[in-house]
Amino acid sequence: MIDNRFINCNLCGTTINLRAQIGYFDIPFNLHCPTCLTHIYGKLVIDQENIGIKLKLENAHSKNTETNSKEKYYSAELSAEYPTKKMYIRGLNEYDLSPFLRNSDFYGDGQKALEATQKSMQFAQYFESRWKKLKPFFDLLWNNQSALLYPKLESEISNYGFISLSKVTNELDANMALHQLLITTTGLTSVLQPGTIEDYIEISKLIIPNKESLEETQKFANNISSEFNNIEKKAFKLIDAFSKMYDQLIPVVALRNAGCLNNVDKDQYGIMTTNFEELSDFYAKSYEWILDNINVVIALNNIISRNDYNSCANGKPYDEVLKIGTKYKKLEYVDDLEPFSTPTNNLKNRVRNAIQHFDNEIDYMSQKIIFTDNYRGKTKQESMHLMDFADLCVENFSIIIYILELIYQLRRVSYLSNGIIPSFILKDMQNKHKNKTNVKIGRNDPCSCGSGKKYKKCCL
Repeated sequence: MIDNRFINCNLCGTTINLRAQIGYFDIPFNLHCPTCLTHIYGKLVIDQENIGIKLKLENAHSKNTETNSKEKYYSAELSAEYPTKKMYIRGLNEYDLSPFLRNSDFYGDGQKALEATQKSMQFAQYFESRWKKLKPFFDLLWNNQSALLYPKLESEISNYGFISLSKVTNELDANMALHQLLITTTGLTSVLQPGTIEDYIEISKLIIPNKESLEETQKFANNISSEFNNIEKKAFKLIDAFSKMYDQLIPVVALRNAGCLNNVDKDQYGIMTTNFEELSDFYAKSYEWILDNINVVIALNNIISRNDYNSCANGKPYDEVLKIGTKYKKLEYVDDLEPFSTPTNNLKNRVRNAIQHFDNEIDYMSQKIIFTDNYRGKTKQESMHLMDFADLCVENFSIIIYILELIYQLRRVSYLSNGIIPSFILKDMQNKHKNKTNVKIGRNDPCSCGSGKKYKKCCL
């Protein structure tokens, strides 16, 4: 359904037609008055139950006089789910495809367009309700409130038959349960490109099965174990911020995950829903967090490639990474060809610097962002379309999830190395021990739980 209404700029009175594709979500919008360039923004609030639409406006007001159907007006297409035409002049009776109908052209297939868009909505549909229930569990974990957490988690996971855990009796059980709930019940994976979370899990599994480097991995995991909670707390603040602006990103996520983002002529089409200030704030903070924790990627590459977490690909010691004052220089220690580096290869440092240190501005008419660096009398500029910058924000979100996956696996290594074993494995071991008659594990044999310790120092 298309909703047509007219507004006037508060400063110059220019009439603008808001041509909105009504869907499942409220439609925030940001535009510049085509005459005086005043920033006009607001939201179309969709009342699904009463089938009503409320317009909230800043720097403009609803047109009070009757609209002349023979005149032409600046038209701003709006949609929360689909790319839209940038502001253009059209007559009220001139035919044009709606954003919904036009969307299929970007994908080359109507069914593909529908499925990609619907999947991209899952995070917005599930995350808020699930997050409000799940986040307090993590707070209990970080605050060492195991007596409260364990029974609540047991009750929660009993609602999901696909979660193999049934008992939560220690920190490792709790982390495994929380990790599975986060990945499987929040719609998180709908933001990531197909197969991405599976790729992250496969890469992270390289941490544990490599017995040759187990001692180095345990050493590194135990050295940073005191940082795990703080790393996760800061990441969750970013995930929360991302979720609050996610309704601005749905068209980009859908196109990105279908591999069709480059099919859009970004000079003609864009996303009028997006607020550049909110996006740039998330991009800068998420990039900072990634650089703060890129040392995890560096250390794991060192272990799997050189069996020494202190030996970097560039020949320098890992200890130097921790002393680097200019964070982006940490990327010099990341070898793109090493196994843990792949998900981080698209980091865009120039954009991060432009946001935090250079001048930047957006023209909402063209949806082009200009980053300007004035240094020693020389001016350098970099520009990109708003859709491409939104894509970078989603990429940063994806890298956050990747590093959290690595932290989760390192938590497991640390727990196991300290003799904490998942309850289901411990129960299985106890059952096997009861049934054994001829087989005996020697006190100095490796413990079968996989901790890497001798049996006498682990499960004896």
